[in-house]
Amino acid sequence: MKVMLTKTAIAVLAGGAMFLGIASAHSESTGNKEADFRIAEMKKLGGNMGAISKVVKGEANYSEALNDNAKEIAEIAANMTNLFPEGSGVEASRAKPEIWDAQYAADFQQDIEQFQAASGQLVAAVQSGDVDMMGAALKETGGTCGACHKQFRKPKN
Repeated sequence: MKVMLTKTAIAVLAGGAMFLGIASAHSESTGNKEADFRIAEMKKLGGNMGAISKVVKGEANYSEALNDNAKEIAEIAANMTNLFPEGSGVEASRAKPEIWDAQYAADFQQDIEQFQAASGQLVAAVQSGDVDMMGAALKETGGTCGACHKQFRKPKN
């Protein structure tokens, strides 16, 4: 069954995906190499999701290169737990302290696992070349990002 998404929903999704990835990243060093690496990885996520969203919105044509974008998203997802080592919750980062609080560990891990599963589906959708499938998978992946950010990311200043 083909999943049809309206252009408005796709535009909202794409804008949200770009905001979630890029708005959390900045070019200045935090003074903590783990936090800096995490911020760089989040920026890559936003860029890769943005490339896929352009195709979904009809702003760019499908290209085999999108497979690299989707695979990089999945690779970052697979490494997500390692992006939050103890001591990397510096003030300059938007990561909330709850990430490292044992009380919230199960919630954080669940969010990561949902992101990992969704990113795997995104890889398959992009490999299929079916733009409707890509749109549905991108929406799901972006939704997992947003769910985690809602609980575990500080508001933008």
